[in-house]
Amino acid sequence: MEEAAVIKAELADADRDSYTKNIFKSVGFLSLSEQMIYYRLKPDFLNPENYLDGGYEDADRAVAMFLPDYMDLSLARRETIAAVSVRPLNRKFSEELNHRDYLGALMNLGIERSCIGDIMIDHKEGTGCIFCLKSISEVVISELTRIRHTSVNCFIMEEGAEIPAPALEELKVNVASERTDAVIAAVFNISRQKAAALIDNEKVFISGREGVSQGKALKEGDRVSVRGMGKFIYSGVSGSSRKGRLFVNVSKFV
Repeated sequence: MEEAAVIKAELADADRDSYTKNIFKSVGFLSLSEQMIYYRLKPDFLNPENYLDGGYEDADRAVAMFLPDYMDLSLARRETIAAVSVRPLNRKFSEELNHRDYLGALMNLGIERSCIGDIMIDHKEGTGCIFCLKSISEVVISELTRIRHTSVNCFIMEEGAEIPAPALEELKVNVASERTDAVIAAVFNISRQKAAALIDNEKVFISGREGVSQGKALKEGDRVSVRGMGKFIYSGVSGSSRKGRLFVNVSKFV
């Protein structure tokens, strides 16, 4: 079975088992494109208590959760997802580590990608936070001792602990309209045609949902992810030029 068909079958099985047996079932972590399969199936799920959750608000990767009648989402999150803090043993001699470095170190431990959620990095402090399935959190803590050449120490973060905030670059770009393709083209400095192709090829996600229309106008607060290019938060129009073009503000993740 191709990957999409496997995810579809896993979601359908989890929904059916949770509904018929009144038990908790989950599938994940799902990428944004895999989450689109969840959203397409959602109207037909038997269990109405189904959710996507990545361990914190606005997570990119999320677990699909199907809840029995005795469990709420907060309990399901606590039982399913762990946040692992990563700190260098010696900050003075640690390297500047990025997302790829963290993910590569985890993959080298034999951990499957579906077991790992978002990875948040505080470049200023040299620390990180890995969201993962709770079932493999002890493996991460005991086995993840080095990322590249940097020795690290890992521990489970307490519930409610502050996670590293993403680094954002505030931009003001000039666009013809608030259309999705126009704003993407301006933010990533590509042509409108390439931006439109990214949307048509299902590589654009707006606030976790697929950007199905090139002409869709963005709304203030929309979080736009473009696979292979990055993501930004749209903050709306701040002014216009004499020729009627718009100045819009975005916060680009760096």
